[in-house]
Amino acid sequence: MASVEETLKNLPELPGVYIMRDIEDTIIYVGKAKILKNRVKSYFQHREDRDSKTSMLVSNVESLEYIVTNTEEEALILENTLIKRHKPKYNILLKDDKTYPHIKITVQDEFPRVEITRRVEKDGAKYFGTFVKMSAVKDSIEVLRRLFPIRTCKRNITNEKKQRPCLYYHIGLCSAPCSGNVSRDEYGEIVKNAVAFLDGRHDDVINMLESEMHRLSEQMKFEKAAVIRDRINSIKELYKKQSVYSTKMEERDVIALYADNWHYAASVLAIRSGRLIGKRAYVLEGMGAAPPSEAIVSFIIQYYEANPEIPKEIALQFEPESKDALVELLSKKRGNKVRLIVPQRGVKAELINMAEQNAKEELELYQRNVLATQAKSIEVIKKLQETLKLKKMPRTIEAYDISNTGNTEIVASMVVFRDGQADNQSYRRFKMKVITEQNDYGSMQETLLRRFNRYLSGAKDKAFGDLPDLILVDGGAQHVSVAKEVLTDLGITVPVWGMAKDDRHRSHRLVNGVTGIELSKDNDILRFVASIQNEAHRYALQYNKNLRKKRIEKSVLDELEGVGPVRKKELLKTFGSVKKLKEASVEEIAKVKGIGIQLAEKIKTQLS
Repeated sequence: MASVEETLKNLPELPGVYIMRDIEDTIIYVGKAKILKNRVKSYFQHREDRDSKTSMLVSNVESLEYIVTNTEEEALILENTLIKRHKPKYNILLKDDKTYPHIKITVQDEFPRVEITRRVEKDGAKYFGTFVKMSAVKDSIEVLRRLFPIRTCKRNITNEKKQRPCLYYHIGLCSAPCSGNVSRDEYGEIVKNAVAFLDGRHDDVINMLESEMHRLSEQMKFEKAAVIRDRINSIKELYKKQSVYSTKMEERDVIALYADNWHYAASVLAIRSGRLIGKRAYVLEGMGAAPPSEAIVSFIIQYYEANPEIPKEIALQFEPESKDALVELLSKKRGNKVRLIVPQRGVKAELINMAEQNAKEELELYQRNVLATQAKSIEVIKKLQETLKLKKMPRTIEAYDISNTGNTEIVASMVVFRDGQADNQSYRRFKMKVITEQNDYGSMQETLLRRFNRYLSGAKDKAFGDLPDLILVDGGAQHVSVAKEVLTDLGITVPVWGMAKDDRHRSHRLVNGVTGIELSKDNDILRFVASIQNEAHRYALQYNKNLRKKRIEKSVLDELEGVGPVRKKELLKTFGSVKKLKEASVEEIAKVKGIGIQLAEKIKTQLS
C-alpha cells in the first residue's frame, strides 16, 4: 500500500471519499470532498489553529486511500454508507434515541394499536417522539385515547371471532374493535385521525371530524355525532395552548448543534402548520474531528435516513458544506424542492437559539448519565485487563453458552459487550448442525468454528466482521481447552477464559486451563463477569425454550385427525398457541376458517 506522502502527491481534483487507517489497518475516519486534492491535503498542512481533535486524528493516520465519485452528491451517499458500516473512531456517529420513550402506532396491522416503546424499528409502524420523561408519554397517550379510542391490547382480532370488550371500552379509552363494536373502516378512520393528530395536522383532523359529525347528524345518529363534537372541542382547546411561530401555516424543521471538546449534540424542532409540535435530540458520538459545518451535514444525512418525513424548509445553525449536493439529495428523497436556510434574525433565528439550547441540555444529560456509566465500565475492564494480565484492554468481549433439552434443541448463544456495555445488536445464536447429541464440548467447538470461519471469509455482518479482544466461555478448564483448540486450528490468537461456577451455580472464578483467578476479592469484576455470564445463559436458554415450544406445538397439532397444514395454520393464527386452543370452546374452534362444528368437536376431544 502506498505511503501517506505518495497518496497525497497523487490526489485527483475530483469529488470523492477519503479513508484514513491507523497502524492496525483499522478505518478511523471517512470524509467526503468536492475536490479530493484540496480537502485531504489540508489535514496534513502544519497549522497552528488546528483543533486538538483534528491533530489527534492526523497523528494516528498510518495509511490513506480514496474513492473517486462522479458527483459530490454520490460522495455524500458513499460517505454515509461507509460510516455506518465501519463506525470509524473519529467520525460523527449518530447515537439514535432508542433509549428514550416513543409513542408507536402499529399502522401496518389490520387493527392497529398504540403502545410505548424504547425501540424504533423499520417495521412499518408510525413512531412519535422523542419524549424525555415517561410521564409525558403516558399523559400524551391518555389524551390521545380519550380523543381517538385506539386499543392497547395484543388480542388477536378476527371478523369471525367476537370477544367481550375489556374495561377500557367501558371507560371510553378503546372503541373495542375486538367486539365488532366498530367496523374495520370505522376503526381505520380513528387511527388515521390519531396519526394526523400526533403529526401536528390538527386542522386536517378537525376538518375530517367535522365532516364525520355532519354525516352522522344527517343519518340521525345524534349520540355518535355528539361524541365527535366533544372530540373536536377537546382538540381545539389543546390547539390553543400550542405556541404559534408562524401565521402562514408553514412546515419546517429547525436544526442546531452544541459541542464540547469531544462530542456533538443535535436538536431538531418540528414546526407544522406554523406551530411547534415536537423536539428530537441526539448525541453524535465519537471524537468528532469534523468542523461544525461538516458535522451538521453528517447529522442531516443520518437523521433523514432514519426519519423519512422531510419538510419543505430546513433552518440550520450553520451554512453546511456541500450545500447544493445536500439540497439535491433531500429534494430527491422528498419528491420536490427542499430549501436550506440559515436565519440571522427574527422568529426563525430565535428558534435556532431554542434548538441550540435543547442540544446543550441533551449533551449535558449525556455527560451526566451515559459518559459517567461508560467511565465506570472502562475502569472495570481496565481492572479486568490487569487481573488477567492481558496485553490489550478487552474493549470487545464475546461470551458463549450452550443450552439443550437432552438430545434436542442443542443451541448456543454469543453475546457481545463493548466498553463494558451489552451490544444487543451484535448478539447471535446458533442451532447445532453437526452435533446431534448432548455434548457441551462438541457444541462449543462447532459454535466457535462457525463464528470464526465467518470472520475468515470476510463476513459483512457487524458481529462477525472483527475479532474480539477477549473470549469468555461458560464452563471450566475443559471448555477453555476445546475453545483454544478451534482457534489454534484456524490460526486465530484471542485470549480465552472460562467462567467457572460454584455449587450454587454462580460465577466465582475465571480459568484459562493453566491458572484460576478468584473473583470474590474484587466485587466490581465479580459483578461484571457475572452479568456477562447471566446474559449469555439467558440468551441461550431463551432460544432453547422457543425451539422447544415450536416442537411441542407442532407435534401436538400434527397428530390431530382431520387437521392438515392449512387448518393447522388457521388454528395457530386464531388462537396463537396450543394452550389457548385447548382452553377454547367447541363453538370458538368451529368459527375458525375451514373447521366447522363436527371437526371442532373432534379436535376438542383429541386435545382433552
